[in-house]
Amino acid sequence: MVRTTSTSTRFLIALVAALTLSLCADRVMAAIGFPAAATACRAAVPGQKLLALRERTRNGVWVYEGDLVEVPPTRVTTATIERDTGALLDVASIVIPSDELPAIQQSVQRLNYATVDFAQAESVASVASLRTDTERIELLYEGGILAYRVSYFDDPVLIEVDSITGGVIPSPLPGLAIEPTVRVAEMAGAIAHAQWYTSAQWTPIEATATQRIDGVTVRVLFVNRVSGFMVRHEVVQGFLIPGSSFVPVGQQIARAAMVAIGSPVICPSISALAAVQTASPGLGVNSLSLELGGTAGAYTYDWVTRFVDASETERDAHTDATQPVSKKGAPQFTAPIDLAAVDFTRDGVVDARDLTELLAYWGAFNALLDVNNTGFVDAGDLAMLLSEWTG
Repeated sequence: MVRTTSTSTRFLIALVAALTLSLCADRVMAAIGFPAAATACRAAVPGQKLLALRERTRNGVWVYEGDLVEVPPTRVTTATIERDTGALLDVASIVIPSDELPAIQQSVQRLNYATVDFAQAESVASVASLRTDTERIELLYEGGILAYRVSYFDDPVLIEVDSITGGVIPSPLPGLAIEPTVRVAEMAGAIAHAQWYTSAQWTPIEATATQRIDGVTVRVLFVNRVSGFMVRHEVVQGFLIPGSSFVPVGQQIARAAMVAIGSPVICPSISALAAVQTASPGLGVNSLSLELGGTAGAYTYDWVTRFVDASETERDAHTDATQPVSKKGAPQFTAPIDLAAVDFTRDGVVDARDLTELLAYWGAFNALLDVNNTGFVDAGDLAMLLSEWTG
């Protein structure tokens, strides 16, 4: 017996086959991936810096969106790339909000020193997380580190990858906040490096060793002797990371005035370090700062070096900043005085005066008030101040 198939049956079979092929094709077609998406976004907006890349649906279509900025940054441009084909779908830009500009400026400045790109960051994060479903990769500058933050779909897992070393940044561990120290030669070298970058009008008044996951960075604070502006640069692993200048406020104004034209300060910071090293060989230095003491009409100007001596005892060394090196006596050693980062008035307590200084520069860029290093003074800095409150 010969069986025949009706026209309607043949149509249903063909329809099922077509749908099956379509579904198979959808399964076979793969996303182009974050590395290719980064390349496509940069090609769409030539010459700009890519700061963020994410995968999402837009009007029912899966896409990659890349946020890019020009240098110097004034606008954010978003390039939209079709996820599976790599086709450019849209390019749109907006002016960077004023409260976000300082953080973006900090990130762009540090990109000159980055050795890791989006592709390597995703690869490192995938190994660390055992995940391949990356949702977002973005560059963030926090805690002195420019890092790629990699996040995944439907999961709170976040992996951060250092943009300089390519290493995974672990979550903070007990003991990480211990004050780090560096050799005198390293501290002096960082000051000299930062001084070379700036003009002769800028004078260093502070240098501090700060812990990073991959090592120690030395932050050097400068004052412009003519304008009174301040700027803080960083030197990490031989790299100089320039900072942005800012107008001092509150107690910072008095600190800037210490080295204004006509100031009695004549001893260079590096000479003060050398004097302390001579008096206490084998030390490790945590910080060096120019401090104003005494009273009106009888002010004192001292370089205060915070260090750990050869017996692993913390000490402060006070060196007269108004005396030339040839006439300088031995430093005066005292017990260490701990000042919290949020003690903006530097009086040993965190109180309403410190809160007033922070609020006076709310939402703006000020490296000394921006204690959580987000690029501007915000609620994070306020939370840190309140956590240290002593009244």
